[in-house]
Amino acid sequence: MPNVSVIIPTYNRSGLVTEAVESVLNQTYSDLEVLVIDDGSTDDTRTVVEQMQDSRVKYYYKNNSGPAAARNLGLDKSKGQYISFLDSDDLWPPEYLETIIDQLDKNKDYNATYTRVICIQQDGTKADMSTDKRYKSGWMTKAFFETAPSLFPSAICFSKSLFNDIFWDEQLIGGEDYDIFVRTSVKTKFLFVPNTSIIKRWRPDNLSSNPLPMGTVNGAQTLERFYFNLGGDKFVSRKTATSKISHRYRKASREFRKLGNRRAAILLAKKAIQLYPLDFRLYADLVTAYLLSKKSDSLPNWQLPVISPPVCSSYDNIPDP
Repeated sequence: MPNVSVIIPTYNRSGLVTEAVESVLNQTYSDLEVLVIDDGSTDDTRTVVEQMQDSRVKYYYKNNSGPAAARNLGLDKSKGQYISFLDSDDLWPPEYLETIIDQLDKNKDYNATYTRVICIQQDGTKADMSTDKRYKSGWMTKAFFETAPSLFPSAICFSKSLFNDIFWDEQLIGGEDYDIFVRTSVKTKFLFVPNTSIIKRWRPDNLSSNPLPMGTVNGAQTLERFYFNLGGDKFVSRKTATSKISHRYRKASREFRKLGNRRAAILLAKKAIQLYPLDFRLYADLVTAYLLSKKSDSLPNWQLPVISPPVCSSYDNIPDP
C-alpha cells in the first residue's frame, strides 16, 4: 500500500496535467500513488494520462461537477496513510513530499502540514502568495475569523484519518477549499513547514480568476454555516464571528458593485448589516449599491444562494482502473 495518495483533479488541461503528474513522479519520496480525477474533460486528458508509463498513476473519469466532487472521488479511491491534493496547473519541487512527510512523522500531534505558495505569472514573475503573519502553526479555527491562515489545496498534506467523517462540499464551486479548511481546523492542529514551497502557475482560466466573485460569497456563507450550524460557536466568540462574516459579505457586495450588479450588491450589503449592524460603513455601501443603474445590471434576478449542510456523492459505481 502506498504511504501517500496524491489527488489531482483536472478539467480540460491536458497540456498542464502531465506536468503536474510528472512533478509528483519526480519526487525524492517515491512511496506514493497518483490519482488523476478527470472531471468530465472533453479534450485528450484521458489519452495523455493513460500514456504515462508508471504503475503509480491511476486515471478516473467522472461527469463534470466541480473540483470538490473530484477530490471526494479521489478520497474514496485513495489508499495512502497521507493525502495530498495537487491542482493540475500547480507543480511540486522534487523535495516537497519528502520534507513534509518527514515533518508529519516527527510531529505526531499534527495531522496536517502546509507550506508556502510561490505564484508564477505568465510573464515569469514570481511572488510569495502570502505574508509571514499568515503562516502559523497550531489550532487554526480562531484564525479563520481573524487574519485567515494562508492555506492552499496544493500546499497541504493531511492524515487520511481526518476524512473518516468529513468531505469536500460538492455544492460549492469556488470557496470549497476555505470551507474544508475551517471544518478540518477543529479536528487537528496545522504545522507550517517553511523550508519548502509549491508552485502555482497563474492562468486566466484559474477558477480563482473568475470575474464573478462567487468564491467570496461562498466563503462568507461557509463561515456563517460553520459558526451557526456546525458548532463553530464553541471556538469563536459571537462578536468576533459576526464581525468577520459581515466583513466577508461586505467584500462580496463591493465586488459585485464594481461589476455593476446592483441587485447582488444590495442583497449582500443587507446581509452584512443584518449580521453586524454596528458597522456604519455598511449603510454607506448599501446606499451606493442602490444608486447603481438597474438597466446596466446583468444579474437583475440574482439571489443569495441557499447553502445546505455539506453534500457528498457516492462513487461506488466508479470502478478502479
